[in-house]
Amino acid sequence: MRTWIWGGHMNHDELATFVTELADDLAPTAVASGAGLGALLASAEEIVDDKAVLGVMVTAVRMGNIASYLLAAATARAEAIGIPVRHRLKNGRDLLRELPLAPSTVNRVARLAQHLDDLPNVVRDVRDGDLTVEHADAVIRGLDHIATRIGPTGFDEVREKTATTLLAHARIDQPAQVIEKARELGHELAPLDPPSTPPADNPSLNQATISRTDEGRVALEADLDQLSGEKLHTALDALAKPIPAPDGSPDPRPRAQRTADALVSVISSYLASRNRPTVGGIVPHITMTAPLPVLVPDSPLGEAHAARLGFTGSVSADTAREIACGSAEVAALITADSVPLDAKRTQRFVTGTLRRALEARDGGCQFPGCGRPPACCEGHHIQHWADGGETNLKNTVLLCSLHHHTYIHGKGWNIQIGFDGHPWFQSPEGGDWIRCHNRRTLTLANHAAA
Repeated sequence: MRTWIWGGHMNHDELATFVTELADDLAPTAVASGAGLGALLASAEEIVDDKAVLGVMVTAVRMGNIASYLLAAATARAEAIGIPVRHRLKNGRDLLRELPLAPSTVNRVARLAQHLDDLPNVVRDVRDGDLTVEHADAVIRGLDHIATRIGPTGFDEVREKTATTLLAHARIDQPAQVIEKARELGHELAPLDPPSTPPADNPSLNQATISRTDEGRVALEADLDQLSGEKLHTALDALAKPIPAPDGSPDPRPRAQRTADALVSVISSYLASRNRPTVGGIVPHITMTAPLPVLVPDSPLGEAHAARLGFTGSVSADTAREIACGSAEVAALITADSVPLDAKRTQRFVTGTLRRALEARDGGCQFPGCGRPPACCEGHHIQHWADGGETNLKNTVLLCSLHHHTYIHGKGWNIQIGFDGHPWFQSPEGGDWIRCHNRRTLTLANHAAA
């Protein structure tokens, strides 16, 4: 390799030597020696070494930023002198892809390399170690967004000003906030007849996929325009609020799980409503096909095979019995030897007059501390339908999807109808029975004494 030295400054070999020496200083053997950075990080003492440790953190950040500039500058120069072509690659971005870098890092560095000359202030901050490549990339992408909103001619007039504004935000804000500021500027500066529709306003770009994983779960992925996304947030926000446990402790579910539960609640409410499009003249419901022995293990009708759902295929026997509990959005076909059977004990689902009576008694989800309205609830059989439980007011209770499937069927909470004719709940660990949501001022002991 040919090495050049300009004015006594560090060359490539010296840079490589410095990096190697730093790596060696952090190795276990150097740590054991009791000297150097590695030893400091392994044995720093409180208060005495606070300043030194914080200094290492600040310097490490600056080193990373300078390294990002170094990589971008090398990429730009490599492209200028034709290195990618000689390696049968198209450009500097393809050259970066040959390195052990994540795709997101490749894209950020490549964009910075393309703007080394026309964004001198942004480049200077990265080169001096004062700005991360993530923040610089937010400025670059923000400027690209503004350019698409106002057109090349209009953008040339405001380029320097908007670049200064976004860089000022990049120095104090997070990258996402810089992008949001760019979107605001794009709206402010866009002419009455903008040259293009911003992606955030274009519903024709909407996409969503639903796929089944190897474990049988269902994975969702969606890319929505801003207004549709706002509708989704609005629909889920209240339903995703934390729900304290019956003992008052915080909701143990993380935000992602609460959002998923809220989405399921919205879907369940939609399927329970009859005011929706029909298919073949009927309101569509979930369809399950199951041999009767799957739902009623003591059935004499022969060997059982797996139950199946219309879209997602075979389900476990436990899930099939949970469906048979009586979710309002489910219509099940019970079959044996592929012959439809009328497996109802008078009535399996909580509908009609019984549903209205149940709503009058419960008024919503009766799991302690919930109280979601009847439209969000399903009728649950206290003694499971598969175990011979009847569909009547004494054996049913309104529960929202979360508490029905996650807490009762999933976690094993118990329910009984108390002296007051209302449901009472007991945790899987046992202990005292807890009054239902709309009877929060009463106890079983009160009624027993009476």
